[in-house]
Amino acid sequence: MKDPLADEVRDPQIEAYFGRCMALLVAAKTHVRDRRPERAVAIWRQLINEGGKDGDTARVDFAGYLFDEGRDAEAERELTAVMASGRVHSSAWCNAAVLLEEQGELEEALFWYSMATDRLTPEEIGGSRRLEDLVTGRRRVKWALGVPLDDLDLLGEQGDDEAQDRESDLRWLLRNPVVIDERIQVWDRGEFDAGVPWRNHFIGTDPDAYCHQAERALRATDRRAIIATWTFDGFVTCLEDAKFELDEIPGGRLIDWPPPRNKPCWCGSGLKYKRCCGGPIPVAEPVSEVGTLTGYRVAHGG
Repeated sequence: MKDPLADEVRDPQIEAYFGRCMALLVAAKTHVRDRRPERAVAIWRQLINEGGKDGDTARVDFAGYLFDEGRDAEAERELTAVMASGRVHSSAWCNAAVLLEEQGELEEALFWYSMATDRLTPEEIGGSRRLEDLVTGRRRVKWALGVPLDDLDLLGEQGDDEAQDRESDLRWLLRNPVVIDERIQVWDRGEFDAGVPWRNHFIGTDPDAYCHQAERALRATDRRAIIATWTFDGFVTCLEDAKFELDEIPGGRLIDWPPPRNKPCWCGSGLKYKRCCGGPIPVAEPVSEVGTLTGYRVAHGG
């Protein structure tokens, strides 16, 4: 079929590789860029009238243009027509959910993502990149809305906002050791390594002050507790994968507190507990300020 409105801008290489629909949509965007919106609209309408999956894809593309033009009601009508098709696992459906997310319509986007994913099995998700994208989108929007993630969400990829929030929360927990449910999370003493300057900026440079800070928190509870130590590699692993709970610390140790006075100190100094953290410690000691991993790409190992 001839597409005269697009012939002068259609890319034959795009058409050969991605198909006619994509070539026409690229042509439509070219017309919009070159201030020929009437030609772009004609292409979208042509594809929409032809129906099917290509028609759905064109509707979503057209809706994006309408949103950009401030014609929100018209854009929403186009998306409603896509929903009416019932093709919940199509690329158009995924694109519509992403479009709503980009418009800040998070609850509506979550509805689209959930309709497409609620009944999926892990096996189905693992066998399709498109389904993985839909689950990832649902996870991303849930996190933005403050909705708890479920096991299905964890099959999707972690979004940037979630990664930053989880890093901030975990970093605060380790920066300010406190006993929660008879457990305290601390950096392992071995992580205060003078040979890794940038990591010292993140963790700190004074292991004695840090361990005394944790010891004061433990003594304040006046009851037995578990000390969970964290390695930097374990920290990175936990940020990569939200399935890790804080009591499943990759690379860390679990230590009963308090240890016997004549046994090695829990902090790993090599001294007896009574001559280290179990002895007199100052009421308060300053702990060096620490930085952030932002810019180090935690998800890729630093």
